[in-house]
Amino acid sequence: MTGTIGGGAPACTDWARGQRLDPIGTAGYYQGFVLVEQPLPWPADVAQIPELSGVARLAAQADMRFQAIVGAESASDGLAERPAGERRVICYRPAPSTSAPGVGGGPLSRSELVAPVSGLTDAVAGLLASPTPAAKVDAGPEGGSEPEVDVLVCTHGRRDICCGGRGMDLVAELVEQPVMSATARVRLWRTSHTGGHRFAPTCIVLPAATLWAWADASLVVNAVTGTGPVEGVVSRYRGCACLGTPAHQAVERAVLAEVGWPLLATARRAWDAGEGRVVLETDVAGTWEAVVHEGRCVPQPECRTDPAMATKFGVEWVVEGLRQVVVV
Repeated sequence: MTGTIGGGAPACTDWARGQRLDPIGTAGYYQGFVLVEQPLPWPADVAQIPELSGVARLAAQADMRFQAIVGAESASDGLAERPAGERRVICYRPAPSTSAPGVGGGPLSRSELVAPVSGLTDAVAGLLASPTPAAKVDAGPEGGSEPEVDVLVCTHGRRDICCGGRGMDLVAELVEQPVMSATARVRLWRTSHTGGHRFAPTCIVLPAATLWAWADASLVVNAVTGTGPVEGVVSRYRGCACLGTPAHQAVERAVLAEVGWPLLATARRAWDAGEGRVVLETDVAGTWEAVVHEGRCVPQPECRTDPAMATKFGVEWVVEGLRQVVVV
C-alpha cells in the first residue's frame, strides 16, 4: 500500500517518508502503560467505549498511556481465548529502582490479570494502587515464570487509514513468521492509536517502552531481541516513552547509535543541564552530554489531504557535540 490515495492526495506516511521526516522525539511521555483487551470494531477514540471510559480516565490521571488491544491471531471478536464477559488487563509501570518521577527509561514491570467486563475500572484501579512488582517482568495470570515481551502494532483504521492498512500488513507478516526470543515469550497484539500515524506502520515494544516508525518484520525482530545492526533501524526510532522530553529522547537515540542495543535493556536517566544541554546517564555506557536544538519544522497533513493545507507541523530535533563525560 504505497503512493497516493483519496483522489491523488498523498498517504500521510508516504508524505512523511518523502520528506525524510525524522521520527525521534515523537514517542510521547508516560509513567507507564495500561492495556485492556477489547473486541473489534473500535471507534476513532477508544475512550468512548462505555466499559473503557473509566479505565481511560484512571490512566490519564496516573500519566499512563491507555491502549486497547486484541490478540493478533484471535477470532473476529478478539476474545477467542477469554471466557465470555472477561478481559485481560495488563499494567506496565517503572520498576522500583527507576520509579522516581522523571527518572527516565528502562524496562518496566508488568502486572497482569483477567477481570470481568463490569469490573475493568476497579481492576485497573487495583493494579495502579498496588506496589510495583519487584521483578522487571513478572509472571502472568497463568502463573508462569517465563518473561514476556508484548509487541503492539497499531491497526486502528478508524483513526487513520495508513495504520489500518499498513499495520494489518505488518501483523499478517508477523503472524506468518512469529518473532522468537531466546529469553522471553513474545506476544503480538493489534492496538489502538499510538500517536504518529504519519509513521505507519508503528509499533510499541514492552517492557522496553520503545516506539518505532515505519516498522517491518526485521525491525520488530531487532527491537525485541536486541540483535542485528542498530544502524539499520536507529533512524526509525521514535524514542522511549518513559524519557521526559523530545530532547531527552533525541540524545538517547544518539547514544544508542554509539553503544548499541544493550542501552535499551537497562536504566537510563536524562535531565536538562541548561543552555540546551542534555545529560543522559546510563547503567551500561556511562554518562553522555550533548546540545539539542530544534531543526526543521515540517507540515503534518492529515491522510489524503493536500500538504499545503496542513494545520499541524512537526519539529525535528538536532543533536550536536555528543560526548561521553563519564566512562563506566
